[in-house]
Amino acid sequence: MKMYANYAATSPALSAAVVKELCGYLGETHLNAGRNFEGLEAGTIALRARRAIARLFDVSDPLRVVFTGGATQSLNMLIHGLAWEGCHVLATGVEHNAVARPLHKLHKNGVIQLDWLRCDPDGSLDTGRLRAAIKKNSRLLVMTHASNVLGTILPVNDCFRIAREYGVFTVLDAAQTGGVLPLAMGDCCDALVFAGHKGLGGLAGSGGFVLGKAAADASGGIRQWMSGGTGSASASLDMPDFLPDRFEPGTQNTIGILSLAASIEEILRIGVENIMKREQGYTARFLSGLGEIKNVSPCGTRDPARCVPIVSVVVRGRGAGEVSRLLFEKHDIITRSGLHCSPLAHQSAGTFPDGTVRFSFGRGTTEEGVDAMLEALSTL
Repeated sequence: MKMYANYAATSPALSAAVVKELCGYLGETHLNAGRNFEGLEAGTIALRARRAIARLFDVSDPLRVVFTGGATQSLNMLIHGLAWEGCHVLATGVEHNAVARPLHKLHKNGVIQLDWLRCDPDGSLDTGRLRAAIKKNSRLLVMTHASNVLGTILPVNDCFRIAREYGVFTVLDAAQTGGVLPLAMGDCCDALVFAGHKGLGGLAGSGGFVLGKAAADASGGIRQWMSGGTGSASASLDMPDFLPDRFEPGTQNTIGILSLAASIEEILRIGVENIMKREQGYTARFLSGLGEIKNVSPCGTRDPARCVPIVSVVVRGRGAGEVSRLLFEKHDIITRSGLHCSPLAHQSAGTFPDGTVRFSFGRGTTEEGVDAMLEALSTL
């Protein structure tokens, strides 16, 4: 039986409750919102999902929830919509390429000034580095909530408080923490990005972002980066000026949105705090066991209370790709090796360019499975 340890990339299977809802949808209707009378059902699905996401992230207005094709599209929309020409942008030294590449491109093309905030080898960030890096023209701070390589949770609340002192817009990449850590958006950030197919337990190709009041303000907040049909205000060649239509051109991924609604409602019934406690237990068990294996070194923090259920390791004398292959071929353990679309994090950790083998845990993980992974590592 295969053991899955790649939840940081995607959840491998939908829950039975979500599958039941999706099968019912596919068997009865498959229409898009706002384009026909029957499409009202699709609009109802979207509103249901917006309400569930608003509850999950403690957002007062569900209409500030915007659906996209995933976290990467969301981050591109927010970065291009908030990073004005000539402004200064800040991001951390552990960002995923979904943040790093669009920022690098804007900087390379001379559109923005850009500074990466140095992170320590374990992925932690001293907030003093942010305060020292802010300039008069600083406009945007983009931060991951937790590194997808090192698992370390960054001090986003403290960093965003500092940014607000200087009038800097803040974007939180919660791809690794949505549904995994309790997270109340409130006044924490101006925009929060979520990925549907990881901790939220939805389909791939689903996700979006949530806007705070300042970012949602059409006069001084995020500019529209994509335009097209919305099924509303169709007499005008301008995009609607109201939410969420202003940022949702084109046909929505209704089945993906339904998967989010059903899965997040299930997460809310279970309780994110209970999910966090369970998965921190797996992480603690794994980190403790690694201490008994001499030739395996974990990267990132050793404190399970300071990380999401992600542990990257280096096996002395063996390449990351070789280790991942051996774990699969000999022990049926699915991990991910390499740079994990985050060369910045590996540069911070000192594991660039070889990368690491990443173990990440989720709904289907068991204590017996964690022990089997440790046993397999001990044989390498």
